[in-house]
Amino acid sequence: MDTLKTWITIPSIYDDVVKRNDYYIALANRQLDKLIMKTGDDVAGMTEGEEILKKLLEPFKGKIVLIDVWGTWCSPCKAALSHSQELYERLSKHDMQYVYFANNSPMDSWENVIKEYNVTGPNVAHFNLPQEQQSAIERYLKVNSFPTYKLVDPQGNVLDMKVDARNLKALEEVIKMLKNEE
Repeated sequence: MDTLKTWITIPSIYDDVVKRNDYYIALANRQLDKLIMKTGDDVAGMTEGEEILKKLLEPFKGKIVLIDVWGTWCSPCKAALSHSQELYERLSKHDMQYVYFANNSPMDSWENVIKEYNVTGPNVAHFNLPQEQQSAIERYLKVNSFPTYKLVDPQGNVLDMKVDARNLKALEEVIKMLKNEE
């Protein structure tokens, strides 16, 4: 920052740089609730996508689960993640679980994106699995673009329907239909 101060001669611009730097330092120092940051320990040694996914989703049986497959390198993914709190608030009455799978994302970038967009909550779980397991899940879910969203019914079945968390109204209608609500 001292070097920047000599290069940036306009005080208002330098102040903006300092503010942004302070923001990112605070973000980097923010501690995430380790309960939402899941390890792949439960699926160590598994190689089949369906088997891995079923094991990871076991704790959420009885709830509708929204799966989000995303990557730290994906601009549309990050744009969608920036609206996560709005998503959680809008769907809060439906007692849902949100499960995020990061594709090809280094651990530090993964954590920083989660912090920056505040993709946290008591009903949120994040996985950053080894590449082989992530790829197996993506093949099973037929992921061919990012972000990809899938719904899982309360019995643990991945539903064969197109959903998009970026369209909250349509997503909520699908969830109401699944729960037989009017």
